[in-house]
Amino acid sequence: MTQEQRQMVEEQFALDYNCSIKDFQSTEKLVTLQKKHREARKFNDEDSLMNMLTYNGKLLITANEEILPWCEEVLTKRISAEWCFEFDSLIRINKKLFEFGYKIDQVHIFFLPKYDQPLSDIKTIILNEDEIRLFEEDRRIDEAFLFDDYIKDVLGVAVRSDSDELLAVAGATANSERMWEIGYNSFVEGRGFGTAALSALLKEVIKLGKVPYCGTAISHLASQNIALKAGMVPVFSELRTVKIKYKTRDYSEKEDKRPC
Repeated sequence: MTQEQRQMVEEQFALDYNCSIKDFQSTEKLVTLQKKHREARKFNDEDSLMNMLTYNGKLLITANEEILPWCEEVLTKRISAEWCFEFDSLIRINKKLFEFGYKIDQVHIFFLPKYDQPLSDIKTIILNEDEIRLFEEDRRIDEAFLFDDYIKDVLGVAVRSDSDELLAVAGATANSERMWEIGYNSFVEGRGFGTAALSALLKEVIKLGKVPYCGTAISHLASQNIALKAGMVPVFSELRTVKIKYKTRDYSEKEDKRPC
């Protein structure tokens, strides 16, 4: 990650977490009142109760005024940036969220580019927005593209065989002006197709002056390995919340289509 990219990332986090870019010069914990900013990253079309970010040894929490006092007076005294997403902490956080009708939506590790993307002799195909829409009925693609109304899938890369079989696909979503979120699907293991698609997409996004980033579950090692092979490294982790949607006596789970 270049100095310019780091600057863009911290500017984006400042918008997302209602703080100043100067706050990233220290590792002191910070809790802020949640505030919607028109340039903040967009993840869904619903309000969240609180979000948590760990970046460069710093823990940031932005929270609704209802749960803000608990975050300041209780949560920050029991957790640190390094250990905030341990099992016991997540149980404590989720239990508190339930009191307000929310739950943890995801806790993911996120990767940013650090090294040059590897050279490959695998042929890749760049996809524009119209070409991306042609994949909407392909149910195998659950990470590369979102196909959602509130946000745009703006750029894609596909890898096809000589017989036109889809081997891998990667997509970029413009969920903020500075940072574009990346997802990818590989349908053949161990051949480097997923890495080739991701690498080609990263190059294209960087050319456009955006910072590409992708996230995945801690247990999704295959996805992490593809990101690492494409020259990315883990830089931050994030917890996001979502309102519980009740269905008679039980609630329906929100589909998690991204991160990968």
